[in-house]
Amino acid sequence: MRKTSSYRILPLLAGLLIVTVLGISPGAAIQFQIYSNPSGAEVSVDNFWFDQTPATIQYPGSGWHTISISKEGYQTSVRSEYCTGGDNDVCVVNVDLSPTTPSYGYLSLSTVSDAAVTVDGIFQGYGSMVIPLYTGSHSLTIKKPGYYDYSETFTIYDGQTASRAPGLTPYPQQPQYGSLQIDSEPPGASVYLDNVYKGIEPATGAFYITDLAPGTYTLTLKMPDYQTWTQQVQVQAGIVNDIWPKLVPAPAGSTPDTTGQVFAYSTPSGANVYVDNIYKGITPVTLSDIPAGSHTITFRIIGYQDYSTVASISGGTVINVPATLTQGASGNVPAASAAMPAATKTPISPLSVLAALGIGSVVFLAAKKR
Repeated sequence: MRKTSSYRILPLLAGLLIVTVLGISPGAAIQFQIYSNPSGAEVSVDNFWFDQTPATIQYPGSGWHTISISKEGYQTSVRSEYCTGGDNDVCVVNVDLSPTTPSYGYLSLSTVSDAAVTVDGIFQGYGSMVIPLYTGSHSLTIKKPGYYDYSETFTIYDGQTASRAPGLTPYPQQPQYGSLQIDSEPPGASVYLDNVYKGIEPATGAFYITDLAPGTYTLTLKMPDYQTWTQQVQVQAGIVNDIWPKLVPAPAGSTPDTTGQVFAYSTPSGANVYVDNIYKGITPVTLSDIPAGSHTITFRIIGYQDYSTVASISGGTVINVPATLTQGASGNVPAASAAMPAATKTPISPLSVLAALGIGSVVFLAAKKR
């Protein structure tokens, strides 16, 4: 799904951005010590699943990071932590996990087309949708370039559907903010702006960073088995910059890579993911260091039938494993087709290709097609 914003400014000079694509650039190494009650929870830093609690994780790059702690039968904890890095800097995270309730309901959301929806820090998709949720309090965030961000807290009651129809407020004719749309190949990368983790580049559509004050920012994408991608972006008020990173595989080491990555995502999002019946986390997520070979990937979410498929993983590669779940009682439902290779997104528009001639290694901010 490609997006075009009617207010975007498209002159060549406004739509052109010269960038530098770097190799692996780890930055300052930081160390997280992560504990949970109960222990044995799956831990991720910025979308990538690493270990079980208690966990000690060495991670490249100081700044704000998102820590997700997930355990079957408990509510997932998603929180932002700041760590500066340095020889003696250890970031300690302690989380008390709350058991999930046996009751659930739904959020019926009607909103602006192509708006990105996040609930409790988990990306759900675009536009109007119905989202299954455990009973209790939840947070909703909606973003779309050219509109002010929307957020609210709401409550889900047992067996009931909470209806929301928030309208987004467009920027005025003389806006104060600009936006970024990032559409990478392959998808599933973690996105950072000025060393602050912003989220996961989705399998379809673009990743939005909105309500940005004019100025220069550093945009970074990271993904296991790929070189870090970095560029300077100039944000201008009222302009949506479309950026099309193409991630480059990391150079092969002296020994063959015997593990690959799985980008698991589902409709609806927030499904528990199992690899060979071992719990691994919640969608959307990039599961790293999965041994090469065939694996059974299972998705499970409240109020929906289980969904299983077999994925064939090769060392040093990433594959997409999508799932569309059907409402109904739990029970393993074989997938109609096997997992797909990593998605190849629609190429840049002809205008960008023509402009690229004679310029070399540049990235263009060209309009996307729906």
